[in-house]
Amino acid sequence: MAAGGAKRKILLIDDDYDFLESMHLLLVMDGHDVIPISDGRGAVDIYREFEPDIVLLDVRMPGIDGFETFLRLKRHDGGAKIVFTSSYAINAERYKEARSKSLSGMLTKPIEPAALRKAIRTLAK
Repeated sequence: MAAGGAKRKILLIDDDYDFLESMHLLLVMDGHDVIPISDGRGAVDIYREFEPDIVLLDVRMPGIDGFETFLRLKRHDGGAKIVFTSSYAINAERYKEARSKSLSGMLTKPIEPAALRKAIRTLAK
């Protein structure tokens, strides 16, 4: 059983390899099924195949950033549960736009395991 509830399918998108690896390990150790990817390019295709319960999405990535990835995922599935992750201040207008399109939340890096587990529990309801 996953920590804090049922096993979830989680798509983890981040260009920081160390963060991606550590979050992947934590989530797998908590009993979740996780696919880590390092950019937003293939996110919609992977989302379509994997059908995750939750997407953890870095805001600042080269090429296709988190905002654009978010919009693409929402166009594919308006009900997608997407949480932004970032260690930087984010653009207020773009954040407001994402919130208006049902952004599920925001986790600030470094992400505390307890905060991550709480977010997953909340979104799993």
